[in-house]
Amino acid sequence: MTDIRVRFGKALRAYRTRQRLTQEELAERSGLSHKFIGEIERGLGNPTIETVSQIAAALTISIGDLFEAATATASEDHYRISKRDLQAVREAADSLDSVMQRLASNPSVRYRPRKRKRI
Repeated sequence: MTDIRVRFGKALRAYRTRQRLTQEELAERSGLSHKFIGEIERGLGNPTIETVSQIAAALTISIGDLFEAATATASEDHYRISKRDLQAVREAADSLDSVMQRLASNPSVRYRPRKRKRI
């Protein structure tokens, strides 16, 4: 996802939802149409710098904050995981590795996949 409009739209949506605003409420505050706000958030709209300024003012943030969030979204968007969840994944992987090593060392054990029930 390298399109700046898509990243900007995601950043805008994040700021708007953090402030618990609907697209209609943001549109009313900024003097824009809610349809255009939606287009921007989906990466379809191409706002001018004046439009971006109106949106930032309506969200009471700086234009720089919006663009900074848009550039940060590119690297953070794909794999966002908490430290706690990461630790749980590592522990599960270690447990699976341990089980697989025990199974591999015992040739008499065969893995049989469970039969799926038809619905």
